[in-house]
Amino acid sequence: MVIDLGTERYEPPVDTAGPPRAVVVRQWRIAAVALAGILVLNTGGAAPAPAPPLRQVYAAPIGPVDTFTMAGGLLVTASVLAGADRPGRRITCYDLTDGHRLWSGDFIVDRDGDGPIFSDGVLLISERLADGAPTRTTALDPRTGRRRWSAPYRPLPLPDGPIALVFDNVFRPEARIRPGRRTVGGKVYVASDGHAYTEPPTGMTVRGLDLDTGRLRWDLPRLAGARVLEAAGGHPTILLTPSEDGGVEARDVLSGAVTHRLDWTGGELVQAQRIGDIVVATAHSGADLVVTAYSADLRRRRWSRSLPGPDQSVERCGPLLCQWAAFRTSALDPATGEARWERPGPRNLLSIGLWLVELDNGPLRRVLDARTGRPVTDLGGWWLAGEPGWSGAGTLPADPPPLVLQPNLVKQHTWFGVFDPAGPSVRLLEVLPHSLHGCVAADRFMACRSGDGQLRVWRHEPFA
Repeated sequence: MVIDLGTERYEPPVDTAGPPRAVVVRQWRIAAVALAGILVLNTGGAAPAPAPPLRQVYAAPIGPVDTFTMAGGLLVTASVLAGADRPGRRITCYDLTDGHRLWSGDFIVDRDGDGPIFSDGVLLISERLADGAPTRTTALDPRTGRRRWSAPYRPLPLPDGPIALVFDNVFRPEARIRPGRRTVGGKVYVASDGHAYTEPPTGMTVRGLDLDTGRLRWDLPRLAGARVLEAAGGHPTILLTPSEDGGVEARDVLSGAVTHRLDWTGGELVQAQRIGDIVVATAHSGADLVVTAYSADLRRRRWSRSLPGPDQSVERCGPLLCQWAAFRTSALDPATGEARWERPGPRNLLSIGLWLVELDNGPLRRVLDARTGRPVTDLGGWWLAGEPGWSGAGTLPADPPPLVLQPNLVKQHTWFGVFDPAGPSVRLLEVLPHSLHGCVAADRFMACRSGDGQLRVWRHEPFA
């Protein structure tokens, strides 16, 4: 599992046109409602005006390489320290209920590390205190900035509990490049502790890190590999590891202990993902890709099929499993493995609720019916304001409806709306007097970079 924790979302193209036709129709409806309200006021039937869908709660300058993230009504910015010889960052936290600053501190961050990350009640930052030193992860109290703990690891936080996983490659000691030793040609492999090796890793270690204390709960010293099956639908996160006899074992992430062995069909495990009450695992077996479906607890095998050829790729697409090969997309029923529909061309599909949304290198293109694969609605180039760390693919919930934007660089304004799954369509809510990009949304807040070099945050109210 790879989690992209970047915050930049897009650099929108210049668009001189207005919003899509469907939105223009809604504008006339909004105008008609406004006119009706004026008539009511003039005839003595005054009523309180509805609250605007967006209310700006924060605005401040932000540099082009500065980063930000949000969670739990808090905004955290990481700004480059001017004139610093080392990659210093000033990390500042704001309470978005009233926009006031809670705390600020300067840190020497890892140049190759991620920005601050919210995880299970702590704020994680990556520090490298000296050149060549291993990366340290420091946990801060989000509301006070107080250091909770610091440990020499680069953990992978899990979304459903107080544990983070630490993955480290294992190398042969003889392959280590000693100080002063010269290498001529060949590939160099760098471990997480900063040491370089002339040979690829021979395995990996996996450890469970307690996010509350920074202490290791368990340690698996030598594995051929490991994959994470994320939590979903009330089912916990599971760690999948290969056994010495070629099988696959399921482990509890709180203890690292084996809970049971899978009814494995063989091959090298590539990935596992949940689709409703089904877990779909893929494995390389020779030149083929083997796809196997299990029950949600991984204790019963449902079906298995082999996809011949090296160019096969299988990923979740909403409630279905999508197979991409030979410039076509085939949707499979995860419960049976049977084909539902097929369409020409590879597709970048995002699921919002029960709908599939086709992306066109960033902007939303159209809505597809997951049952048939047929186009339902043209979305006309709206952009999603994804959650912090959103990779731009996978699944988004339909409740609350995702926020969408359409900037106009010429007119310096941005249409703001929501993806309404009842349509499915975009429901226009407001026009903002800024050209916006790099937007993320969390809880009831949306943060964007504006064309005038500001970071702006709005609180939005759900629509009826």
